[in-house]
Amino acid sequence: MDPQLQIHIKKPNFELITPQALPSSGPAIIFSCGGVKITRVSPTIVVKYGDDVSMIEATTLEFLAKHTSIPVPQVCAAYTYGPFEDRDQEFSLKHDTYIFMDFINGQTLDKEWSNLDDTTKSRVMAELKDYLTQLRAIPGGTYIGSLKDGPVMDSILEYWPTKGPFASGEDLNNALIDAYCSSYKGEVRPFMTGMLKAHRHEVFFTHADLCPGNITPKHGNVVGIIDWEMAGWYPEHWEFVKAFYVWRWQNDWGTRPLGIVQPYYCEQAIHERLTAVLI
Repeated sequence: MDPQLQIHIKKPNFELITPQALPSSGPAIIFSCGGVKITRVSPTIVVKYGDDVSMIEATTLEFLAKHTSIPVPQVCAAYTYGPFEDRDQEFSLKHDTYIFMDFINGQTLDKEWSNLDDTTKSRVMAELKDYLTQLRAIPGGTYIGSLKDGPVMDSILEYWPTKGPFASGEDLNNALIDAYCSSYKGEVRPFMTGMLKAHRHEVFFTHADLCPGNITPKHGNVVGIIDWEMAGWYPEHWEFVKAFYVWRWQNDWGTRPLGIVQPYYCEQAIHERLTAVLI
């Protein structure tokens, strides 16, 4: 069967661009890694697509635009294209997903941070604190996973067959322990179990990749937060440990999240051990 295009989201008056019409190379492609490409299709629109892109991200962006004032890209359209019968389902999806969204113009915070004075840095962090507060105020959190009872999209379980959704933090911890112990050669299960189950946590909506490369400032204010593909309901420490895992104290950014989210130092230590094996 030939691949088919199935539209999931389409704003009025937005003219769809088919996969065949997208450029395969050249300056329009602004990101390409693994199963994800981002291509600029107009001065104001980009498309994120590939076999490692999920429709859950488009749904999450629409959800956040409705329930918060967080500056997320507006989704113009989203569709899937496939199936591709020659793909191995274990390693790649049978369908590609295409998400057309606003282009956030400007340099990301990882490039701009060193150019900002202390007053501007403090203002940016205050805005991020407000946005995180809005995320954590979203009602729900009765399970751990992505929107609409979807699976955990975090890369920590990417290579593990059981991705949820999980009914509780304990169920998530059990999956993490199983994944770790299946990959790490040694009698480590009692130790990992003790570390992961030392504390109980509430569940909040979480970006799960809040690093400077996903934050765009302009004129001293945050104008865009991108890459919500791993977002969902997670234990309360998840935002903190993920932010520090990604950035690793490359400059004074590493001190700033301590002022906008509650630190979880013990959870950060175990997360470092988990990600060293699972990612």
